[in-house]
Amino acid sequence: MVTEIQGSDIELIVYGWLTKRGIFFSFQSSHAGGIYELGGAVVDFTLDELDIALRVHGEYWHRQVAKRGQDIIQREMLEAEGWTVVDLWESDIKDNLEETMEKALQGIEML
Repeated sequence: MVTEIQGSDIELIVYGWLTKRGIFFSFQSSHAGGIYELGGAVVDFTLDELDIALRVHGEYWHRQVAKRGQDIIQREMLEAEGWTVVDLWESDIKDNLEETMEKALQGIEML
């Protein structure tokens, strides 16, 4: 039985890239109460062996002022839990997937 993965188009691109390379990850993992607690987060991808949290950001949604503030609070919470947080932007994923993901695996964000 095949389970269909639910996610945005850019999340599915990252999902496919990680899967193709056999990289172990958790998808849509809840931290500090997830969406139900102030400051909580649902992280798109966690690479447990590397202590890296990948957050996939669409340009439209995550450029809004209120969402940017929420992203900052969530980043601080995740870093306090010991995660290296890497934000992956839609334009980087679509324009330069290989470099974006190779840097992400090192805990580095595209500039």
